[in-house]
Amino acid sequence: MKFGLLYEIALPRQVEATGKTEYDAYWEAIEQIKLAEDLGFDSVWAVEHHFLEDLARCSSPEVFLAAVAQHTERLRIGHGVVLLPTPFNHPWRVAERVATLDILSNGRVEFGSGRSITSEELGGFDIDPDESKAMWDESVRIIPRMWTEHEFSGHDGRFVHIPPGRVVVPKPLQKPHPPMWMACTSPSSYATAGRYGLGLLSFSAGLTSGLTERVAEYRTAIRDAEPVGAFVNEAAAAFCTMHCRADDKLARERGGSSAVLHLSFMDQYYGGIFESQGYQEFAQAAARPYGGGAVETGDDRPLSAQLVAAGPEGLISSGTICVGDPERCTEIVRRYQEAGFDHYLALVQYGTLTHDETLESLRLFAEKVMPNFA
Repeated sequence: MKFGLLYEIALPRQVEATGKTEYDAYWEAIEQIKLAEDLGFDSVWAVEHHFLEDLARCSSPEVFLAAVAQHTERLRIGHGVVLLPTPFNHPWRVAERVATLDILSNGRVEFGSGRSITSEELGGFDIDPDESKAMWDESVRIIPRMWTEHEFSGHDGRFVHIPPGRVVVPKPLQKPHPPMWMACTSPSSYATAGRYGLGLLSFSAGLTSGLTERVAEYRTAIRDAEPVGAFVNEAAAAFCTMHCRADDKLARERGGSSAVLHLSFMDQYYGGIFESQGYQEFAQAAARPYGGGAVETGDDRPLSAQLVAAGPEGLISSGTICVGDPERCTEIVRRYQEAGFDHYLALVQYGTLTHDETLESLRLFAEKVMPNFA
């Protein structure tokens, strides 16, 4: 089992009102990441989100990760993920930026991609939600060619028309290119990642909603992969919020309440995404009763609302969050391992947790939890 951190640069407005700034959030993240490298974590990842004020302020992950690269030496540096619908990021620019980051990090980049699941972001960039998956599909096939072909041979597609003869520079340091990953939330996306030979970045909530079966589908599909890149990456990573304290009750009070607050922001940004034809599978998955033990079967509210209603105890029992003392956190990570994951990514900067609390949590998790998976 490998361990990493995932950053959204969370700064809820109620925390901002107390005087904490975006400057503080970014530089505290850098300090946490530096400590994580010293403690033996394997990787750090950053999201790309736009307009999600309470949930995430990481809208330029390529800039943030370049700074991370200069403050670390060993950690793998992951895009988790770059949004590939063309209005977000043209494939030319993605290929150039990721290759530059690979050079500046001395070959440590992991390249994850996705399409976004909020109407706030898609609408802000004038993207038709029904077309976002096809846009992602087209770009994810083009980018590795830009890294491996000297003169790009061109592409005349549905969304992207790129003439031949241009040389994309620079090329990545890693040959033939950095490992490629795919963000997965909808049930069928797990099999898609396998068929495409992409590493799995699971952003599903908890372990009680068919996640084990989806990972198994990924493992089956990847055996017959036709990779969109130059090679198959068969690693599988899961993420959830994490807070580890010596006192289990205190961990639940601070980390659990902060996790509920963080999850509560999801509703306000989904908007009308569930009504879009291109997100019907995601909408159906989100409408299923949550199996956290604190919400009655038959609840027809969106999954995000059910998660909030479950409260810390329901979220912990379902493995939706990794919160508690070292023994509790070890048990939850073990469940992810048994589900078929070989990477665990911890979201540690969220809610009302302070910087000092996060540093303490990282130290204890590295000392008491990670050695159990060595």
